[in-house]
Amino acid sequence: MSLIAECFRRLTDGSSCKSELKGYKVTDVNRTRKIGIACRNFQDLKRKACSKLNIINDPAEVNVFLLDGSLIDEEYFYTLEPQTTLILQKPGEKVLSDADILYDALRRVNIDFLTVGDKVTQFLTENLKAKVALLNKVLNKDDSKTALSTRDEHPEWFKDLETNCTTKEAYMHRRCQDRIRTYLYKTIEQIKCSDVYMNDRKARQHLLRTIAFFKVQLKEDHYFGYYFDRSKAKTGDSKDDNDETDSSNRCYEHCPCNSGHISDETYLDQQYLRLQSSDITTTDSIEIDETDARRLVDSEKKNANDEILESCPYRVKPRGKQIALCDEKGEFKCEGRWNTNVGCAYNDRHKINPYKSKEELALFSTWNLDHKIERSRTLVPRLLQLSQQDTINEQDIYDCYDNLFTVKNLRLVHIVCHDKGSHK
Repeated sequence: MSLIAECFRRLTDGSSCKSELKGYKVTDVNRTRKIGIACRNFQDLKRKACSKLNIINDPAEVNVFLLDGSLIDEEYFYTLEPQTTLILQKPGEKVLSDADILYDALRRVNIDFLTVGDKVTQFLTENLKAKVALLNKVLNKDDSKTALSTRDEHPEWFKDLETNCTTKEAYMHRRCQDRIRTYLYKTIEQIKCSDVYMNDRKARQHLLRTIAFFKVQLKEDHYFGYYFDRSKAKTGDSKDDNDETDSSNRCYEHCPCNSGHISDETYLDQQYLRLQSSDITTTDSIEIDETDARRLVDSEKKNANDEILESCPYRVKPRGKQIALCDEKGEFKCEGRWNTNVGCAYNDRHKINPYKSKEELALFSTWNLDHKIERSRTLVPRLLQLSQQDTINEQDIYDCYDNLFTVKNLRLVHIVCHDKGSHK
């Protein structure tokens, strides 16, 4: 079989994977009922789920979330396991509040008074932060299973988690990626809802190129999943953090980048394009006519996304050594409020190890990666301002990327130290 014919076969196989009928559970933001849906793709899921849940909005206006509050898009949808529970959100609805997350954390701890009924919501909405501090004191302090890693070794840690991850490190890696993905989706949503994007054609092209760069650079950086991954913790014999030649910079075994079927663009890049001398830009979606390989080039040239990527002036950069925010045991410490440079005022009272137990994993969902320079109030408006310039300084885009997605501007904080007010 020729290389090109094999390429076609692999692409066809990849497409068939996406069209396979799979089952998922769907619910609305109120969690009043859960319905099973069998679908072949993301749009099929949204259409059927809207019908079953009596949502009359256009499916394109409906967002889909995981139970932990992570917003998902079509690309991410294909990485989900069958029977994953998904939440549909109509415009104007709120998926999760801090009280909702804490309630779920408390429910997982199986505290008896949570069975009392309707009074629970009122209880949790009053003086929430003090109740979180109280909860932290009553958590299981047994440290005997913290070092265990696999599902077989510590099955209760994995109980009820909708994941195919086989180790704690892989699961925590994925959860951090979900948080960073959510920042990307919210950034894109805010940009595309802006007057600048809708009314200024030149600025819109700049913004589309910036979004394209963000997506490609985030893939290069593995969506910073290693921030929560204790296998990437700094050790006493670690090399200099700025050593970009360190082998740990490469994708490693349990990184989700290594899971799932090979994408069309990856296969073409590795097999077909490598052996061709013509300059072809890879795409996320390519229509192939098996009788005429030349249409591969034609379809790519006509793809609008390719034109954006091809003219994107920003180069993807290697990140360097990957360092977790926790220690080797998996313990995280609060980094303090956004406006302090001396660390957390509560010292060791604000620390947590989600690798220890199911309860601490649940409570860790109330910790936040907080933007010191705010995403919605400062960073996105800055991007909109830059897009209106005739010439954009490349470094300005890199600075926006770092401030949106990296620990240059993100602090991991306990809910007590998370200031939701204006950071000025």
